[in-house]
Amino acid sequence: MSRAVIRLGARHKNMLYAGLVLLWASGALWLLFHYFFQADGDFGPQPHRLESWWLRLHGLAAMLALILLGSLLPNHMNLAWARRRNHRSGLPMLAVWGWLAATGYALYYFSSDTNAAWLPLLHWGAGLMLPAMLFIHLKQARKRSHRAALQPINAPSLRAVSEACPSPQPARRSARS
Repeated sequence: MSRAVIRLGARHKNMLYAGLVLLWASGALWLLFHYFFQADGDFGPQPHRLESWWLRLHGLAAMLALILLGSLLPNHMNLAWARRRNHRSGLPMLAVWGWLAATGYALYYFSSDTNAAWLPLLHWGAGLMLPAMLFIHLKQARKRSHRAALQPINAPSLRAVSEACPSPQPARRSARS
């Protein structure tokens, strides 16, 4: 029986990366349109007409990303935890995911005029650094797997046999049995 691997399969990895790109890009585009592409209206600057669509897409992508994150729990995270692999990069990234989920929830359900100045900063500040954290996590994992590939697994041990040390004789059965 083969040993279970922590590494993701190609289809799983592609779905995960596509979901993360969609999530990050929709959030970044919302930021871009919100702060840099406001339209001039009769009563001052108005939100760009695409801003609300980027936010809707970001909410949909967030739900998809939570499903994809959950798909990592049974094998990838569970095996990595048991084998003590990549905790230094994986645990902070998991904490940021929890932070993003909590602040996203707070933005949707508890946003008000009193927290409008600081709550979005807490969310998108963490969201913007997530790709860098993923890059570090992947780089450390590849470095570890490269080092492991260079080391032989269960290499045969060699021992010198001399005449002074005869090899052990098989146990003899007694005549009574």
